[in-house]
Amino acid sequence: MNSNEIIYNKNKNWFIVEIIEKCEPVNHDENNDLRRVTTWGNHILIKADSVEKAFDKAVKIGKEGEYKFTNTDNLEMEWKFVGIGELLPIHEDIEDGAELMWNNYGFISNRRTMKMSYKKSEILELLKPKKEK
Repeated sequence: MNSNEIIYNKNKNWFIVEIIEKCEPVNHDENNDLRRVTTWGNHILIKADSVEKAFDKAVKIGKEGEYKFTNTDNLEMEWKFVGIGELLPIHEDIEDGAELMWNNYGFISNRRTMKMSYKKSEILELLKPKKEK
């Protein structure tokens, strides 16, 4: 890797933050907590001097991403910022092969551990573009 492809992180001021957002009709029943909404968790890279500043910056980005649109059924829809799902500090320089995220799954059975990974063909199938209805 070229040294110009490395983001040096000596100050430990890079974070990965998951922004949770949802999409639903503008005219929805706000009192129905069981209504179905399309929900996404988008992981973004944030540079900030502290965890608190990273959180605030991510909230600002999430709110700026809200918008309304009319779908193919002529229904007015909206993408709304829900909140922050994860905020993880990055401890390494950012380069090819660097560890950026992790999950602590705890002390679990070997059986469950062995079921967590995918085969290459399964990953390719999961990432195949979906056909529009």
